Amino acid sequence: MLIIFDLDDTLIDTSGCVTPFKLQSAFKILMGRDPSSSEFKELLALNETCPRTRDTIELFAAKWGISQEATFQALQEMTTPLPNDFLISCTPNAKEILQSCKNRGPIALVTGGHPPFQREKMEKAGIEPSIFSKIAIPEDSIKKPFYEGLMKEFSVAPADIWVCGDRVSMDLSPAHELGFHTIHMRWGRGRRIKTESWIDHSISDLNELRKIIP
Repeated sequence: MLIIFDLDDTLIDTSGCVTPFKLQSAFKILMGRDPSSSEFKELLALNETCPRTRDTIELFAAKWGISQEATFQALQEMTTPLPNDFLISCTPNAKEILQSCKNRGPIALVTGGHPPFQREKMEKAGIEPSIFSKIAIPEDSIKKPFYEGLMKEFSVAPADIWVCGDRVSMDLSPAHELGFHTIHMRWGRGRRIKTESWIDHSISDLNELRKIIP
């Protein structure tokens, strides 16, 4: 058996901790000032409707006629290091479930994004990288080749592989195409994304995995 986890809004509360902080910094770069309460609520609402935070910034910049240079700087800000004392919360029961799964067999992490920033988020959430048998961080967020590689590396049949993530198109669709079991974590944007009929399980707390994975 092999269990593959996503990171953002699956193991850690990115939408609740990191995204608001980074969007506030991006707003200041774009507009040259801090956002008002109403402006920030509007930006957060826009982010809820976009597939990625990158899309949020680009749409916001286009609306206000922001220069390409400032837009680029705002996008770069999204992956700059966080303050030393910045803390990131895990999703409920994440650490306990990781340890429980680790005791039963290999677990892997496949998370899209800027590798140094993804590893920093793990550190600030208190997730020890060594708990994973394998970590992959594709910058283009295309996960299927890594899923295939893990299947071969650990010599596990598709029917014995489980993938848990919040984004259907990015995390779960490639897993489904390979014949893996799919678990939709309804957190962050995952709360509003429609669960497709082919998804095997839908959860809002990782503790539910105890009843799902044999």
